Amino acid sequence: MPLALATARALLSTLRRQTHRRAMASNRQRQGLVPNQHHITNNRQYSSSGFFSALLQTAKSKNPITAEWHGQPTHEGRPDLVAKDEVTPGTTNKEFEARRQKLVNELPRGSTLFAFGSRMIFVSPHVFHDFRQDSDFYYLTGWNEPDSVAVIEKSENAQRGYTMTMFVNPKAPEKELWEGPRNGLEAAVSIFGADEARPVSEFGKYAAELAARIQRRPADEGYVYADLDAEHGVLRSSQCDTLKQLLKRESMGSRIRRLTPLVQQLRLIKSDAEIRLMREAGRVSALAFVDIMKACRPGMCESTLQGLFEHSCKMALVGGSGDKATSATPDHSALIRPAYVPVFASGEHALCMHYVQNSAPMRDGDLILVDAGTEYAAYASDITRTFPVNGRFTDAQRDLYSALLSVQQQMISLCRVDAGYSLNEIHRRSTAVMATELKQIGFHVSSRDVDDHLYPHHISHYLGMDVHDTVDISRTQQLKRNMVVTVEPGIYVPYDNRFPKAFQGMGIRIEDDIVVGQTAEDMENLSASVPKTIEDIEACANS
Repeated sequence: MPLALATARALLSTLRRQTHRRAMASNRQRQGLVPNQHHITNNRQYSSSGFFSALLQTAKSKNPITAEWHGQPTHEGRPDLVAKDEVTPGTTNKEFEARRQKLVNELPRGSTLFAFGSRMIFVSPHVFHDFRQDSDFYYLTGWNEPDSVAVIEKSENAQRGYTMTMFVNPKAPEKELWEGPRNGLEAAVSIFGADEARPVSEFGKYAAELAARIQRRPADEGYVYADLDAEHGVLRSSQCDTLKQLLKRESMGSRIRRLTPLVQQLRLIKSDAEIRLMREAGRVSALAFVDIMKACRPGMCESTLQGLFEHSCKMALVGGSGDKATSATPDHSALIRPAYVPVFASGEHALCMHYVQNSAPMRDGDLILVDAGTEYAAYASDITRTFPVNGRFTDAQRDLYSALLSVQQQMISLCRVDAGYSLNEIHRRSTAVMATELKQIGFHVSSRDVDDHLYPHHISHYLGMDVHDTVDISRTQQLKRNMVVTVEPGIYVPYDNRFPKAFQGMGIRIEDDIVVGQTAEDMENLSASVPKTIEDIEACANS
């Protein structure tokens, strides 16, 4: 305790000296003796050289405690996670640049877009949820701190055809010692590709000046692209409200266009780098599914199995366990988190599509439906398996499971461009095939009965940075190469005598993550290593 107290006093003393030096520097700035470093600028768009070029160079924090800290993994701090040419794990600066370039190319001349990060959400006073960035914002910038803004202006005079100004929280050693590290203005320019970075507190003034310039442009050259309303429960930066009020006050409603439909069109088709990240998310989740199939037993609580799944996902990225682990083994577990609140639904709980209480003991003779996945480096997996709690299917469970598995396998085979299907068309086909399969095991049902009573959800959704990815993109469009989609038919038999008694109370869903190929040969099942056939599940559970 005395050592800790002495350390704390030393840190406070250091901070007081630094605060004094910053105050003196601020006075010198006001007197014009040194350049103001509150606005960090990248000089790539200027032809200045010598003294003026030096003034435009990115400043470095001099604080000995927090200078090397960042608010997220970077190559400087975690070269084992982020390669030299990467902005975020697995994604290069070149790829982020290409994304912004594609987006800007879709915009009319003179357009401006505002991308807002998420805000911090609190559980209770002073206690916050684990932060997750807005997916569109992260896709364009890679920046993973709350309440940030990126302003991209299309300009023929800029070297890149656009300029990007980021508004972020500057480094603040006193706050970082309490709240954790920040990337700072410097990193926004030197790592994340901004032309200029400013404190987020200056956004309101900047936006007002920018709005005035936009209003002087011709009507067809002054569009503003921004998402100003909370959508799908996502709360964006408070600066979003600032812009919304400004545009309303200036009567600029006719110039406003939604940004997210344009970004989602880009996100819909995955790059090779994105598929690599999703492949890793699938691999990690698959290992965890194998672990829980082996560990599951009657009497265990659903939540215990959930905890094991999440632990297994972490341990899968340690690089070894037990005798295999060494101090030299890279640990990449910092890159994962649950992709969503999982479903661990045993017995009749599986009749509820999204049962997430996960609080019941599992009974001998029941099935358990597990819908779970990990997110790796911001990309999600979404996998469902249903298996017997005691490791052996009953005859009735075997028949119903086999019928559903046949449906799923047939629908996966259609996830290719040359088949010519959309997700909605695959769903309609799945209900017809489901009716045929069920009739073979004693059901007297039509496709309409299946839709209305036994299989009430869609077979698929797009998958990517979000579990339900690119939600504004219609499922009526024909599948394209490198889309990633789920295939998840389900059968939920209520206690209703219109259906065979042997199957009542059973809920089964099987879900895989599929990369759409041009042909069957280049399709990829990202979750193929999770046991799925009856033989493989029973072998795994009893190994």
